[in-house]
Amino acid sequence: MRRFTIAILGMTAVLAASTPAAAGVASGKGGFVGFEAGMSKGVDVYDDFTDTGATFGPFGGYMLCPGFGFQANLQGTWNNTTGEPSDQNTWILGGLGGFRAALPFEYGELFGVGQAGFFTGLVSGSAVTDSSVGFSGGGGINFDINENWMIGGIGRYYRLYQRVHGLGDVEFVTGGIALTYRFKDAAEPPVAAAEVAPAAPPAVPDKKKIVLRGVNFDFDKANIRSDAKPVLDEAVSTLKEHGTVTIVTEGHTDAVGTDDYNQKLSLRRAGAVRDYLVQGGISSERIKIEGHGESKPVATNDTADGRAQNRRVELRVSE
Repeated sequence: MRRFTIAILGMTAVLAASTPAAAGVASGKGGFVGFEAGMSKGVDVYDDFTDTGATFGPFGGYMLCPGFGFQANLQGTWNNTTGEPSDQNTWILGGLGGFRAALPFEYGELFGVGQAGFFTGLVSGSAVTDSSVGFSGGGGINFDINENWMIGGIGRYYRLYQRVHGLGDVEFVTGGIALTYRFKDAAEPPVAAAEVAPAAPPAVPDKKKIVLRGVNFDFDKANIRSDAKPVLDEAVSTLKEHGTVTIVTEGHTDAVGTDDYNQKLSLRRAGAVRDYLVQGGISSERIKIEGHGESKPVATNDTADGRAQNRRVELRVSE
């Protein structure tokens, strides 16, 4: 069991370190908090004296980069005692801290955690009565609910360096669900309103590129923000005045992430603008979408402000 846990953590860490902000809402850096709850089951000696129980507790942490960060847990575990010499139910309280590695994908993330901490038994005469150090390792999968919330499953292995009735270390495994809330990192702010003040697009027939400077996107997202809607509404009016013109929506990204993922993300952004124009009354036959990924930046990708400007969609008349 311990070798399996260490292998899973190692593979997750290696993959996360070699995958630069690949995908998903979960891929961005920033703080997070959440709550875990599930079942617990003793291993080896601890299993001889306890039955299946429950585990629960809050957690929080911070992702230093898209694939690596730190996490702390306050963990409570309960197991019904079944063997001699005690009939007292076992309660364990622990505080842990350590690393968290993540491997994002389009709809969520795979993750692994490795932690060490301090544990204490809360009930005299039960299978766990002492206080000691211990460690935990495991992993799981999260799925995006929206841009802030994730839900998923997690499994862990625990070892506490104290004896069960003097016979062997406390070992148990847990499995359950986790609900996670992610805070937006101030390092990747949306473009300020003053920087993206919408300007009326030029008349369509002049055949010049129309840069929709108000159409920017949050990090790793393809949804239309509220500050972009007035500009797109104005574009709808212009296109209705020139009903024979066909256009192209060009999607772009910043340089965070792989080329392949950014190409797909830029297409989703261009498609989101196309869908908004169609909802406004423009025929889909008049609109073509293109994705250019990170290949055509309009600002530096070395600063948060520059990356925010590069997360955009431009509109041009089809030649």
